[in-house]
Amino acid sequence: MTDATPIAWRAITYGTPVLAADASKIGTVREVLGSDADDIFHGLRVEIDKKTADDVVVTAAHIATITTDAVTTDLSHDDASKLTRYSEEATYHLASVGWLRKHLGWVRDSESDEEPG
Repeated sequence: MTDATPIAWRAITYGTPVLAADASKIGTVREVLGSDADDIFHGLRVEIDKKTADDVVVTAAHIATITTDAVTTDLSHDDASKLTRYSEEATYHLASVGWLRKHLGWVRDSESDEEPG
């Protein structure tokens, strides 16, 4: 394990490894889900299998640490395999960094992800 620097959710980059609680790799970040305007982090869209392009949603409640090297969750590898599959059709306005999305059941956070002014 390295001495990675903790970072804010807005600094997460695509392709960052996502780890289970035991530090085994679950997948990689495909999309950061949150609202820039309201500074609310909802979670991550995580690619768990490149061959099938199978993505899951890891909610912010399951994120333990965010560093320059990886995002670590509180999930076991088995729990991660049972996460809700990401579905474009199930989203419409959850603001993410550069995109607007909403997963059903999540509270609307704003009309826009643009900063005021």
